[in-house]
Parts: sequence; structure tokens; C-alpha cells
Amino acid sequence: MPSGRAWEIFQTRDGLTTVCRRANTIRANIAKLAGPLAQLIPWLRQFSLYRSSSQLLWAALAALVQRRRHRVYPAGMRDPSSECCCQPLLDEFQRSKFSLHHDEPADFCRSQWQKGERSWIWLIYRWIFALFFAGGVLGSLIQHFDEGSWFIYLTDWGFVLCFYACTYGAVVATIYFIRPSYFDSGSWALKIYWASHYTTTVLALMITLVFWVALYPTMSDGPVGLYNLWAHAFNSIVMFLDCFVVAFPTHLMHFIYPLVVGLIYGLFSLIFFWSGGTDYWGNRFIYFILDWERPGLAIGSVCGCIVLALVFCILIFWVYRFRLWMYERCVKPQTTEIMQTRAANSTEKV
Repeated sequence: MPSGRAWEIFQTRDGLTTVCRRANTIRANIAKLAGPLAQLIPWLRQFSLYRSSSQLLWAALAALVQRRRHRVYPAGMRDPSSECCCQPLLDEFQRSKFSLHHDEPADFCRSQWQKGERSWIWLIYRWIFALFFAGGVLGSLIQHFDEGSWFIYLTDWGFVLCFYACTYGAVVATIYFIRPSYFDSGSWALKIYWASHYTTTVLALMITLVFWVALYPTMSDGPVGLYNLWAHAFNSIVMFLDCFVVAFPTHLMHFIYPLVVGLIYGLFSLIFFWSGGTDYWGNRFIYFILDWERPGLAIGSVCGCIVLALVFCILIFWVYRFRLWMYERCVKPQTTEIMQTRAANSTEKV
């Protein structure tokens, strides 16, 4: 029973009206809350059904792709249609791809396009570019030594790397031409060549783009000059062309090697600034984009170059995949046909 005062209010007509009004208000509020909840429940059911259906669909697609990837085809061949176009790129993200080990040492000594074990054309090609960069490096040293300031520029670092990589490749090709069995699988000589070639190619492309886009427009007007073409254009053309003709693979995870060289140069420019070094014209910076008196600009330039180098790493990887695609469709069928013809002729003779 309610208390005396509450009971007296309840017994009066006004009190009864007040209680009914409050009850109606409470019922109306409950109805307002129940309406959205009643609309939400079917939506939740649909969402749950959709989520379950999508999970089942993605599981079925994943099982189908996995089955097609591991399907066995005649003669040990793999169905090319079982791979998506980005599958080779996705396969690169493995720990083993950081390694410089390769099972076929001959791939570092031959061209992708030569048909025989030895090739005079390939040997001459390697030595032509080795001598090309040797002349460029010696000429620039004589003409632009500038009391040793030649050694502080990334352009000249990259120029020396082009000479080193091309000469190294020429020596390797010569040794293989004389004695094909000289190099073993996992040879350190071939690992050094592989890393230096990849690093040189990425740096050459980056040097060319940064020079002509960011640095050359700020230089005084005048003729381009043979040195600028040699060190800022021909370097990229030669190394990019070389990616189409070499036989060794390209791994995306090898980006760490040009990245390390780039970071070393960035650290060198910072030490150069801290130690009070100046270039030939008395500037405390090597390049204006690496002016450490403006650290924001310098750090931004370093980060931008890192991103640019990663883009070039991806580009070189797809050049390698394009080279394999062309080889599989143009050269390999002809080589297989020749080998089958020779085997048939030898069988007829027997």
C-alpha cells in the first residue's frame, strides 16, 4: 500500500488523471525506443547473413585459387592462367628474396638472348660499355677534379659505380668465356656483381631524374655539355638497356642495397656540413636540396629520394618480368624446336 499522502492524491480525480498521464508518457517513450529497435533487428539479421555469405564466398575463392596454384600439368609445366598479373610481385615479399644466392652461376655470365654457351657478341658488348664508362670517369676526373670536390657529388659516385659494375661484368663474362665451369653456385664474386649491378641501375635512374627535374633548371643557362649527358643521361640509358639483356633475375627485396648506399650518402652530406666543408664555389652544401641549414628541406629530400628509389626498384622488377615474358614467347619455343629437331636427326642416324 502507498503512503497516506500518496493514497489521498491517488483517490482524487486529479491525482488519477496525473497518474494516467504519466503512464501514457512512459508507454509513449517505450514505443519510441521500440520502433527503431524493431527496425534494427531485421537489418542486423541481414548484416549477419551478408557477413556469413561473404565469408563463405571468399573462403571458396581462396580454396579455388590455392587449388589452381598447386595443380600439376603435363611435363611439369604450370598453367600460366593460374596466376594473376600481380602474383609475381606478391611472391617477392619473402625472406628468402633478400638473399643473393642463385643456383645458376651461368646466368650472371651470359645474355638472356644468346643461344650458345659462348658468345663473342656478348663479350664485345660487355667490354664496350666498360670502356665507355672508363673513358667518362677518367675524363671527368681530369676536367672537373676541382681540388678534390669531384668526390663529394652523388653524380660522380654513381658514375664510378657504373664503371665498376660494367667492368666487373666484362671480367666475369671473359672468365666464363674462357672457362665456363669456373664459377660455382653461390660464389661471392657473383653475389657482389649482382648487388652492384642492381644498386648501380637504381641510383643511375634516380640521379638522372633528380638532376634534370630539380637541379638543372636552377643552373645558369648554357649548353648542356658532354659531361652532363654522360653522367646524367647515358648512365641511365646504358644500365636500363642492360636490364633487358642480362640473364640473372631481379628481386624486389634487393632494394636494401641501393637504400643503404643512398643513406650512406645522406649521412656523408650531413658530416660534410657539420665539419664545415665547402664545395668549389664556397657553399656549405653539396646540393641545395641537401642544405642542412634548412633541415626540413634536407630530410624531405632524403625521404623523397627513398620513395623514388623504391619506385625504380619496382620498375626494374617489371622490366625483368617483361624480359622473361618476351623470352618465353620469342626465344624459348625456337630453342626447344631446334633441340627436338637435333634429337630427331640423331635418332634417324642411329
